[in-house]
Amino acid sequence: MTRSFPITAATLIGAAFLLSGYAGGGRVAASPATVPYVCQNGQAASAIYENGGDFLHAKVLLTYDGRTTELEAAPTQFGVRYTSAPAAGSAQHLSWSLQGEQAFLTEVADPADVTTPGRPIAQCLRQRGMQMASRSEGEH
Repeated sequence: MTRSFPITAATLIGAAFLLSGYAGGGRVAASPATVPYVCQNGQAASAIYENGGDFLHAKVLLTYDGRTTELEAAPTQFGVRYTSAPAAGSAQHLSWSLQGEQAFLTEVADPADVTTPGRPIAQCLRQRGMQMASRSEGEH
């Protein structure tokens, strides 16, 4: 004798979710977009801003002159500013400062010193309407 088990609606719904790949009500966060800049010297720069709403964790992955550098939020008198750790064999830090659509890449001796200007490397302008693909779609 065989027994038949009633199939409940919950079982059918659960099986449908399992087969569809549904993993719950959580939202999937998109990777930050790459923001393009064109600099006065003709060079291109690009920036990926992460955790922008949280100063303690805000950082930017800046690509300029074929190199990508991670910079962290730093104190500033105005605008937004990020600084890097010094490169190997150097006491200089990179600083990426934003004022509206303009960005300034400089070398600074002390990232905490917001009054002494650094050595200018590039002055760049954000390119609107040219938003690049996010990191998940392109190069990391």
